[in-house]
Amino acid sequence: MHYGSPPNKYLGLSLGQFISSRGHCESFGEGGDGYIPAEGVGVAFLKRLSDAERDGDHIYGVIKGSTLNHGGKTNGYSVPNPNAQQMTIARALKEARINPESISYIEAHGTGTKLGDPIEITGLTKAFENVSGGIQDKQRCWIGSAKSNIGHCESAAGIAGVTKVLLQMKHRQIVPSLHSKVLNPNIDFSSTPFVVNQELRDWDCPVIDGNVFPRVAGISSFGAGGSNAHMVIEEYFNESKVQGRRYLLTAPL
Repeated sequence: MHYGSPPNKYLGLSLGQFISSRGHCESFGEGGDGYIPAEGVGVAFLKRLSDAERDGDHIYGVIKGSTLNHGGKTNGYSVPNPNAQQMTIARALKEARINPESISYIEAHGTGTKLGDPIEITGLTKAFENVSGGIQDKQRCWIGSAKSNIGHCESAAGIAGVTKVLLQMKHRQIVPSLHSKVLNPNIDFSSTPFVVNQELRDWDCPVIDGNVFPRVAGISSFGAGGSNAHMVIEEYFNESKVQGRRYLLTAPL
């Protein structure tokens, strides 16, 4: 009995030049030429924040905004539309009513491809600038992708990113994005708000104008064919947090 993906899946991905020649996802790394599929499933329990607080539930994080759109016609099935990506990210930020400067981590789609990764960074940078009304401070927001750690879960890639962000909020640390020691030379990170995280580090709360803000992360999931999704999650930040309680994910008010 076969429990994994059928061989013809990998044959098809290879013929379409989707598979990484090095056997792993090199998110934002030099030489990335494809991804390696992974298999997984994830579940998040959603509940209104007011109901979760009333019921005394554990809350890992709060969804502040989420949006979906489609890139429409491009030069190919696997060619992303940076303008569409920008629009869905900007809409999520506006819905969340969050200053982009308070977002200190981005869980990127980051499949590790020569074309996709630069387009994703372009869309993110433009979205941040659009919402803030101007150019953002350079290299102040950490960015990474779970695909470098576990591969591309395809239909479960989005929930994998959400799970990673919630675990990082729980432990107040940001894990490294692997295979990125040498960055993709087609991306000028110095002109963006983003820094690829390459080592385990503490995730400190951002301080803006002397005010401490909760940890906030954006999560992107972009599908081949043009589907784009972005979600903004904020840690649950109140007095009980200081008392060391644990928290699960809840839906917004």
